[in-house]
Amino acid sequence: MLGLILIPLFITVLKAQENHEVIYAQVGGTVTLPREKIEQTKNKNIKTQDIYVNWYNGSEDSPTINRNPQSNINRGKETNTRFSLSADFSLQISPVQESDFVIWRCEQHVLAGTYKNTYKLYKVSITKVPALLVGHALSMRIKKADSSVNPSVTWILPRNEGCEEKRNFRDISVYVSNVSMCHNGVWTCQLKYGNKKTEATTTVSVIDLAPSPADPVYTSFPPSSTVSIPCSLSSAIPWSVLNEIGLQGGSWSFTPLSEPRSPSSLLTLNVGSVVRWDVSDGANFTDGKRDITNHNLSIQNLRVSETIRGVYNCSLKFNNKTISRKVKVEVLKVSVSGGSKVFEGTRVNVTCSLGHMETTGLEVKWKCPSNCPPFNHKSPPHLSVLSFPNIRMKDKGHVECELWKNGQKLTSAQLYLKVEKAPVDIWLCIAIGSGVVVFILLVAIAIICVRRHKQMMMYRRRKTRFCCCNNNKPPKGFYKT
Repeated sequence: MLGLILIPLFITVLKAQENHEVIYAQVGGTVTLPREKIEQTKNKNIKTQDIYVNWYNGSEDSPTINRNPQSNINRGKETNTRFSLSADFSLQISPVQESDFVIWRCEQHVLAGTYKNTYKLYKVSITKVPALLVGHALSMRIKKADSSVNPSVTWILPRNEGCEEKRNFRDISVYVSNVSMCHNGVWTCQLKYGNKKTEATTTVSVIDLAPSPADPVYTSFPPSSTVSIPCSLSSAIPWSVLNEIGLQGGSWSFTPLSEPRSPSSLLTLNVGSVVRWDVSDGANFTDGKRDITNHNLSIQNLRVSETIRGVYNCSLKFNNKTISRKVKVEVLKVSVSGGSKVFEGTRVNVTCSLGHMETTGLEVKWKCPSNCPPFNHKSPPHLSVLSFPNIRMKDKGHVECELWKNGQKLTSAQLYLKVEKAPVDIWLCIAIGSGVVVFILLVAIAIICVRRHKQMMMYRRRKTRFCCCNNNKPPKGFYKT
């Protein structure tokens, strides 16, 4: 008998619950309880500005917030600003708290009429997802309290640049076997029931290094300039989170372009209480700023020289995975034959070079103080050679070589070409030297002639001579006659 009495009572309670308007909300989110516009549905003679609107929490007698025709909005015992009224006097709650998942009443008074509506706030939540390494599996699920409605579920992926995820998840759970940076960010689960829509969100953090530059990092000589080699986490994830998922360490290594060999270690990541880069054992690395700020792992302000040409590898090592990025650094250099100081009238070649053979797709543009002479594209490692067959004083000044690719300037290098007139003392030395040479030649010729003359005379003295006496001549002296 008692059971027969309880059954109708239970049915009455269920019907009463079904009369509540169902609203889903997420803790920490924002929800709006829509006011029924009685001026449109009940009596079109009612003016909106004449309506008293009272919102009640659960079974409380005093309103949580109310509005009167004098456009005054009053709050009850709740003195904070979580509760507010929208332009049409609907109730807005932000942020939603656990205590808000109750029945809400809206009472409207106008003239002699009273109109009541009730709303039941139901909780919806998404399972918390810890930070994930790129390539790992993602699994999460939406939980919603049972109600008289059955919402449809649609998952909206994060809007990341370069990502086009075409597949929509329409189940209460989501599973991705191989996450990428396209899955990093805020996921939205949209519930639709009747003409209402509720959105619950959660943040998925995918740990990876930011993509390497599409092209090499181009810089130029002289050594007074510096360059930074980029490497960073793809998002600003605290180091404490990385340590929680098994960060073991990291490194910077270098492979030169001129002498390809196995990479040599430059820096090692210290993951102690203070995360920092330490110089690896045996590494000759004294240049560059190695400070780690937030998620930036770059080598900054590295002094430019020809020895930094090469491939740099930045890596982070975790328990069961290593993520890395490679950055290629190119150094453009301009050099002149015979040094930067040349003399007028001489032949001068100015060379623009990257120091290796891979120069496909690159274009060189020259800038000179006067009109540049025709230049030749030489075989690697020279990109281009600018030839001055007979350099003049007007060619003195800065000569610049610009490196271009697909209409975009990559870098440029320049040198100061110092052209001077040939000094007078040089010609004087040449004249004196020529005179000395001529004098030595004349002396040598004279000596040779004298020696030949002596030889001829000695040859004549060796011949036999006969003496002929003339006896007819009287003897000289005194004699008697």
